[in-house]
Order: sequence, then C-alpha cells, then structure tokens
Amino acid sequence: MAEEKKKIDLKARLGKGGAAGVPAPTPTPAPVGSAPVSAPIAAPTPMPGASGPGLPVPPGVPVGPSPAFDPNNPLAAVVAPRPVSVAVPSHPQRIEVDEMAVQQAASRARRTGMIFALVTLVIGIGGGFVAGQAKEAGDGRTQARNDAKELKDSVDAAKTKIDDMATKLEAGVKQLQAKEGRAFPKDLANQLGGINVDFDGTKLAGRRFSGFPQDVSGGLFTFVTNVTALNEHKNAVKNLLTKLEKPITEQIQMASSGQHTVQYVVVLGGPSGKDPGGNYVATIAGLVPPLSFTGDTPSVPVDLKVTAAGQNFGVTKYKGGAIGEPTAMYVDPRSFDAVCPSDTRSAVAQLAIKLGDLILEIRGEGKPAGDIVADTKPGLLEQADTLSKGLEKVANGGK
Repeated sequence: MAEEKKKIDLKARLGKGGAAGVPAPTPTPAPVGSAPVSAPIAAPTPMPGASGPGLPVPPGVPVGPSPAFDPNNPLAAVVAPRPVSVAVPSHPQRIEVDEMAVQQAASRARRTGMIFALVTLVIGIGGGFVAGQAKEAGDGRTQARNDAKELKDSVDAAKTKIDDMATKLEAGVKQLQAKEGRAFPKDLANQLGGINVDFDGTKLAGRRFSGFPQDVSGGLFTFVTNVTALNEHKNAVKNLLTKLEKPITEQIQMASSGQHTVQYVVVLGGPSGKDPGGNYVATIAGLVPPLSFTGDTPSVPVDLKVTAAGQNFGVTKYKGGAIGEPTAMYVDPRSFDAVCPSDTRSAVAQLAIKLGDLILEIRGEGKPAGDIVADTKPGLLEQADTLSKGLEKVANGGK
C-alpha cells in the first residue's frame, strides 16, 4: 500500500484522455458531392519535427475508397489504396520515484552545502581573526602610549612631592643643629603629615605595557616599592618628632637662657673611699634633687643629699685638705653630657640621624669627589627623573 502511494499516476494528473501532448484524432469531413465514407479516415500523424498537420487535399480529388481496378492492370499497384495507420493512444504510464534516493541525495546536498558554508565561515573567521589581531595590536600600542603618558605625569607629580619633602627635612635638620638660634622644628611633623607621595600599585593596574622597554617596566615596579618604603619611613619620623617635641624644646630653651642643671656628684673618702688594695676610689652618685643654676658658676650648698647603689645618704661639699669623711664635688654637666648624654640629648642625636637617613633616601649618596670610582645608590629623585624620561620616550612611539 505504501508503495502505491509513492508512484505518481500521470493519467490522474493529465486527465483521462490520451497521452500527454497527443490530441485525439478527429474525422475529416468529406467534400461536397463525394460519395459517403463508410468509416472515418484518421488524420495522418505529423512527421516528427512538423509544426502542423499534413498537406490539404486539393479540391476535386475524391476522398474515400478507390474504385475497383483490374488486378492485372499494370497501374493497379500504383492506384491501389494503401493502408493508413491510425494513431492509437498509448496506455497510461506510471513514473515511479524512489523517495529514499531523493532523500539521500538531498541529505548529501545539505552536507555539501554545510561543509562549503563551514569552510567559508572558517576562512572568514580566520581573516577576521587576523584582522582582529592586527587591530587589537594596534589598539594595544595606542593604549600603551597613552598609559605611558599618564604614568609619566604621575611620576612627575610624585617627584615634585618627594623634592618638597626633602627640602622641608633639610630645613628641619638645619634648625636642630644650628650653633646659634638652635630650635626644634615644631612645624616639620605637620608638614610631613601633609605630604603623601601618591604612587602605589594601583597606578599600574589595567595598564598595557606593549612596547615598554624592560628597564622602564622594571623601573616602574621598583619605584612603587621605594615610594611605599618612603611613605612608611616618613610616618615613623613624623611620630618621633611628635614624641620628642616637648623635651627637646625644653632643653634647647634652658641652654639658650644660660640655665644648667647639676645632676651628679663624685663622692670621695669615707669607708668606701678605698678598695681592698688600699686605692682611693670615687663614686658617682645622683644629686637629690638636681641643682639648677644660671651662668657659669653654680651655688653649691655645704650639705648634699645623694643616692648611690640604691642607698640615700648625706655628704658635705669638698672644701680641700685630707679626705677622712665622705665628701663630694659636683660634675660639670657639659662634660657629663659629652661622655654620658642624657635621654633628651640622645633623642636629639637620634632624631638628627633619622632625618638624615630620610634625606639620603631621597637625595641619594651622590657622586664621590675627585677621581674616586665607587658604586653609589641613587635616590628617589634620580630614579623618578630616569623613569620619567623613559616613559616620555614610550609615549612618543620610541622617539
């Protein structure tokens, strides 16, 4: 049943007549006055390639069965009627179509088309990829040049702040170490707190380093590290300045007014005046309370209270002669501070060293004098200057 449905009935499509394109034969009418024709004569079948029916019958020529001739007449063979072939409609034909073959052919065509489309797509993608790569490379170089310009501006801004920091530090050291008019740099802590060198790792985030020389890209990361260390060092110095401002200021004010303080005395004689070998021994003891005076000569009382080895006792001021009883003489504070500096004096020295280290970090060690050849460590200002020039070259396309 399924096979019958696959066959195409041409007869149903063309109608129930004859074969397609072949008209049914029509009888030819007899001319007037001719004998009646007992059976219709079919029209002659046109020759292949002819566009119409055969030649028409001339008037007066009888159409129909010829009269009887004597068979023995020599012309009988010529005039004898010849049989006329009548076109018989052919039987309806069925064209069977193998739909499976059609489907397979269609499937092959689809596969071929898909393969062709895929190859075309791959070629297009390949061309687009190459073009995209070229465009991306060009865009990357453009962005790298723009990034180099922005980084150069940031480095220059950082360099300005670093130079300003060094200038303020040098002014503070000059105040602290001045022989005349010495003063504590009380504004330096606030000045350092207001300077923040803004060049950390966020400056490098999202940057394109295409076309950056190795020394420039490496210099950027080194500069970030050194700036971070500088900011931390600066904060430590700022905190030290805040801590030492009061005691150092008081000491400087006392020294400038000519006021001195005697804190220690030397105790001589008495039971502890000699060691087991019979040698005279002096003991340094603290004066309770310390003796303050103005000018060059202190007013030392006759009776003194001192403390030594955790014990408090009284002694008399030494006036000369034999030392039979414990006696004491004061120690010049200037000589004592030179040998055993006080906490405040040590703090002043420590502060001066810290300020000098920070300046060295910024300015660098500098070139040695004369013909001495030595490797010197560049400061942040020199690093910033070198880095700025390298970035400018990248921003200008290597020129």
